[in-house]
Amino acid sequence: MLMPHAAQPDATDSSPAVASGSLGFTVRDFLIATFYHIRIVLLAAALPFAIAIGAAVTSRTEYTASSLLMVIVSREVSNAQNVTDSGPSVLSIEGLKQVESEVQIIESADVVRATVEQVGMDRLFPPGRFSAITRIFSSDKDAVDKAVERFQASLRASVLADSNVIRVSFTNPDRDVAVEAADALVKNYLSVRRRLFENPTAKILKLEVERFRQDLSSVDAQIEKLKAKVGIIEFSQDAILASNQVDGILQRRRQVAEREVAVTAQLTEAEKQLAALPDSVFDFSEKTDALPGDEDNNTLTKLLLERDRVSSQYAPGSQLLRDLDRQIVTIRARIKSRSERRYNTDRAIRNPQVNYIQNMILSLRVEQDSLARQKGELVQQQRVAEERLAALRSAETPLIELNRRRDSLSEGFREYQRRAVAASIEEAAAQSRQSSVRVVQDAGSAVTKRSLALPLVAAGLFAGLLFGGAAGAIASTLRTSFIMPGEAERALGMPAIAVLDDTGEQPDSLATERAISSCATLLLDTRIDDQPLRAIHFLSPEDDDALPWFARSLAEEFARQRQKRTLFVDLCSATPYPLVGGDSAVRGGVAVVATPVPLLWVAAEADRSPLLDLRLPIAEAEMMMAELKQAFDCIVVCSNLPRASLVTQRFSQLVDGNVMAVQAERTRKPAALHLRDSVIESGGLLFGFIFLGRRYYLPNWLYRRA
Repeated sequence: MLMPHAAQPDATDSSPAVASGSLGFTVRDFLIATFYHIRIVLLAAALPFAIAIGAAVTSRTEYTASSLLMVIVSREVSNAQNVTDSGPSVLSIEGLKQVESEVQIIESADVVRATVEQVGMDRLFPPGRFSAITRIFSSDKDAVDKAVERFQASLRASVLADSNVIRVSFTNPDRDVAVEAADALVKNYLSVRRRLFENPTAKILKLEVERFRQDLSSVDAQIEKLKAKVGIIEFSQDAILASNQVDGILQRRRQVAEREVAVTAQLTEAEKQLAALPDSVFDFSEKTDALPGDEDNNTLTKLLLERDRVSSQYAPGSQLLRDLDRQIVTIRARIKSRSERRYNTDRAIRNPQVNYIQNMILSLRVEQDSLARQKGELVQQQRVAEERLAALRSAETPLIELNRRRDSLSEGFREYQRRAVAASIEEAAAQSRQSSVRVVQDAGSAVTKRSLALPLVAAGLFAGLLFGGAAGAIASTLRTSFIMPGEAERALGMPAIAVLDDTGEQPDSLATERAISSCATLLLDTRIDDQPLRAIHFLSPEDDDALPWFARSLAEEFARQRQKRTLFVDLCSATPYPLVGGDSAVRGGVAVVATPVPLLWVAAEADRSPLLDLRLPIAEAEMMMAELKQAFDCIVVCSNLPRASLVTQRFSQLVDGNVMAVQAERTRKPAALHLRDSVIESGGLLFGFIFLGRRYYLPNWLYRRA
């Protein structure tokens, strides 16, 4: 099982021995790529900047004179021109459209032509170097038309947002000419506007108003005469009142007729019943000795009851009982004396129906007489009401016609009177300077200066940055070599386990020593199936002098600093290692020779070693490699494809791990990808790569800040 232990990178590139662990594209990478292609970037950026500088030098300062006009939108300054219009006297267009129409008048060709002729074409547009040649092929009319077009191009008339104020501005290189042209334009516009809005119709409208007044007076007199003749106060109310009166009288006549028939029938029946009744009726006779108001028996009963109650509450012989006994004796005496007086009363009752029917007959005859008189009166009232209704009907048609004529004349009178007043006001306003357009600000009060030199320089600088960035991006895209470890990490998909700059081969280099030491620690800490890493293969896609040097330095680090028995096999150089006479032996089919460095051996005549024989079966090769691992603690092998392509593939399978060498600015991306794929296809294990010969294009202060 592979368990690599990567070293932690430094915060900056001041110590390039350790690779960056970030695979993203950072601002530092962008700056490094820019400085690497600095010539292309500067050339691409200088072209638009030079063009902008030239345009800024040749540009002229322009002055813009602005005037403000306020358009008054009201009924008194109506633009309606139709004299016979019967509609309401309001603005013919909305306020916003009226203000926009004023803008169109300002920009019209007539106003501009008058301004050009007043100020002068030569002052507005001085002749240039080639003016004499162009005048040969054009007439004076063409020159005026071109001047009008150029003036309209320099003229700006716009409505300020949410207001009725118009800003009129004119731009010219000469300040005085710009002010004079703007003022002349406003004056010519007001003059043209007065001519356009001249409306001599007030006299005609006043004549029509007088005619309508006379006709209206005549119709009013006829209406009053007709009302006085018929007696009409308000025709609609009088007509309703007369109709209701006739209807009410008719209803009352019907009610009287119905009542008259009912009274006659009742009277006949009453007389018939009266004739059949007797004068008197003896229904009973009555005899009694009772006197009215006699209450003796009732009083005696009450006194007896009271005595019973008192006797139950008081002792016998009490004063209260004696009083009650005296009262009882007195009452009994009176009753006894009354029984001794004998008398009776006889009463006979007459028939009551006779009197009732006689009274009813009398009232019915009186009512019959009154109904006859009421019927005659109602006939007279109905005749009068019908005559009134007929008179109203005869007056209705002429009164309606007269009222219709009066309404029509009144409406026309009001319309023409209102329009006559508006026309008079409009004529008075058109003759004076204070019309519906007021000059709020003169052109000389607001003159702005505009120079395109600085904007052109800024635009050139911005365009230069864009062009330079685009050129640098294109150059970086087309570049096939690596200048930073991050690029190699993104392209190869592997981490950088060591980074050495271009001064790495110099002696006493602290950065190089730290990079080699960190790489050695990383490799020694790596475990494969819980076993330490013994055989390491460094391979390069191209011929590289820095790889043998790095591999020797790493082998010396293992032997000298880590006290490991180390074997160094160099398949890249013709003279692998400066050997000094020492012990030699054969281990695993490889002739090894001792070096001046303690515990370090190198392979002598490696190309003749049986281990490197391509005909050797893979099983025997693995046995030889196992023998070498028993003899040495670390085995460092370096090779490249130009010298030993097949041997490189063989060692990729036999060693514990492979490390690719990438030379800055020399190793091509397709070659590195091909080498990576060939190692993976052959079954080898890739740990990462070492980045050799890196250069630093940014200043140190920028490295610390970026």
